[in-house]
Amino acid sequence: MDPSDSTGGSQQPPVFFTSTQRKDSDGDRARLTGAGLCAVSAAGFASLSILGKLAFNANLNIVTILSLRYAGAAALLAVYLALFRRRKLLFDVRQVFILILLGAVGYAGQSALYFAALERNSASLNSLLLYVYPVFVALFNWFLNRRTLSTREWVALALASSGVILTLNPVRIFKGAGGVPIDLIGIALVLGSAIWYAAYIISSDRFTRQAGPWVSLVWISLGAAISFTIAGAFSYNLDFNLGPEGILILLGMVTLSTILALGAFLAGMQRVGPTTASLLSTLEPVFTVLLAMFFLGEFLTTVQTIGGGLVLSAAVLLSTSRRHPAKPD
Repeated sequence: MDPSDSTGGSQQPPVFFTSTQRKDSDGDRARLTGAGLCAVSAAGFASLSILGKLAFNANLNIVTILSLRYAGAAALLAVYLALFRRRKLLFDVRQVFILILLGAVGYAGQSALYFAALERNSASLNSLLLYVYPVFVALFNWFLNRRTLSTREWVALALASSGVILTLNPVRIFKGAGGVPIDLIGIALVLGSAIWYAAYIISSDRFTRQAGPWVSLVWISLGAAISFTIAGAFSYNLDFNLGPEGILILLGMVTLSTILALGAFLAGMQRVGPTTASLLSTLEPVFTVLLAMFFLGEFLTTVQTIGGGLVLSAAVLLSTSRRHPAKPD
C-alpha cells in the first residue's frame, strides 16, 4: 500500500524553480518594467508640446519660461547627482565648456525653433513632423562621415518623405484640418528644428558618451538656460512675473517634460537596451496627439494621420538599426 494512501489521497511533490527559470522570470519582469518606463518617458516628453501651447494661449513669456525650465532642470539634477548618486559634476574643464556650448547652441537652438513653430501650428502636427529627425541623422552620417546608407535607411528616407507630404496634405494646405490654415513658416521652423536636432545628436554623441548622460544633461541644460537668459536680456524680453498659471506650467515643464521624461527614459534604457528604448520613444507623438485632443481640442485629418504613421514607421525602422543612435532628449 502506498504511504500516501494513509492521508486519504496522493500528495503532489513540491515544485521548485531552477535558477535559470528564476532568472528568466526576473528578466521578463525587468523588460516589462523597462518598457513601461519608456512609455512614461514618451508621455512626459509629449507633455512639453501641450504645456508650450497652453503657455502661448495664456500669453506667457516663452523665453522666460524656457530659461527657467532649463535652469530648474540643471539645478534639480545637480542636487540629485551630488547628494544621492555621489557623482562628480566638475571634471575636465574643456569638456564641461563643450557640453555647455552644446546646450547653448544645440539644445537651445532646437527648442527655440520648435517653440516658434508651436506658436504657428498645432502641437500634433509639429510633434509628428519633428520625428523626421532620424532621417536627417542618417543623412548627416552619410555626408559627414562618408558612410553609405543601408537599404533600411533608404526605405526609411522614402517613408519619411512620403509621410511629410501626406502630413502637410498639400491639397488642403491652405485650409488646414478643421478649417484652420497651416502656417508654412511654422512648417519650415519645425523641419528646421528636426535638422538642428539631428546636427545636435551627431555633435553631442562623443562628448555625452564620455561624461555620461546624467552629468552631461546638467551642463547641457545649464548652457540652454544661459542662452535663453542672454537672448531675453538683450531683447528686453524677460518677464519673471509669471502668475499662478505660469508657475504651474513651468513646474510641469521642469518635472514632467524634463526630469520625469529623461529619468524614466534612462532607467528604461538600462532594462531594455538603447534600441528598444529608442523604438518605444516613438510613442511620443502618439501621446502628443492624444493629449492635444483632450486638452487643446486639436484633431488631425485622416490623410495627416496616415502621413504621421509613415513618419513614425521611418523612425521605428531607423531606431531598430544598431548603427543609429538612440534619442537623447
